[in-house]
Amino acid sequence: MGNSLMLTDAILAERFRLLRDRSALFWGFCFAPLAGFVLSIGGDLFLRNVIRQPMPGMSVALLDQVIKALADGCSTFSALFLMIGAAAVLAGDYRAETWRLLTPRNTRPNLLLAKLLVVGEAIFWNLLLTAVLSALATIIGSAIGRKALIVTAMDRTVFDAIGVLAITWLEAMTLAALAACVGVLSRSTMGVVIACLGARFVETVLSTSLRLMDQGKVTGKLLAIPVFDADLLRGALLDPAQLGPAASSAGPALAALAAWIVALSAGAVFLFQRQDLTRE
Repeated sequence: MGNSLMLTDAILAERFRLLRDRSALFWGFCFAPLAGFVLSIGGDLFLRNVIRQPMPGMSVALLDQVIKALADGCSTFSALFLMIGAAAVLAGDYRAETWRLLTPRNTRPNLLLAKLLVVGEAIFWNLLLTAVLSALATIIGSAIGRKALIVTAMDRTVFDAIGVLAITWLEAMTLAALAACVGVLSRSTMGVVIACLGARFVETVLSTSLRLMDQGKVTGKLLAIPVFDADLLRGALLDPAQLGPAASSAGPALAALAAWIVALSAGAVFLFQRQDLTRE
């Protein structure tokens, strides 16, 4: 009971600090959705006023666009800014040399887990902002391009959008948990960003290469790659018929994502408990 209260206190403190770190909050968790919104509106204005391309009878599906935006919520571009925000939270105390002031007030596992949970909460709000701005951009874009606005063209439901949001959140949390490990090891915010982006690039390349080598079969090597797991889960949710037999691997893919998050988080706590913070 007492440890739960201490963890709650640590979470509230980290949330308070993040909300007042406007730079990390904006660049880490608000910029990518806002940039996507501006680019979407700019593209519609370009098509109408520069190319003047007629679009008679065309329509745009609101829910389909939202789901597409959520599926891309952990793309390399989005991951860059998410890791900037995560690095500020998870490794900022090394740069500010404030760990030695915090550790007497709470346990080390609570302090680090609170940071990771606050990053997870911020990622969730980032994805929710992405969905809202995508819907708004679709509505405005339909008016600019004089296109009919429909709810969905592929029989999607709100539950599909919620499912994709959850899967993308899990995918992003594997990077956040990795950021916690790298932050403890490197004690550097820049090291967190570079390492996580490098990991994301390697995962993407490996996933593509192994898919070609295994000719579409789901193997243990593929299931060990978080990027593949997330893509498989989104495919199993939105179009299981197209995946074929691979859709049956959705359960192991979900378990693999959860295992990565738990293992990396536990590793970060383990390393942090044994770290000398007398000068941090």
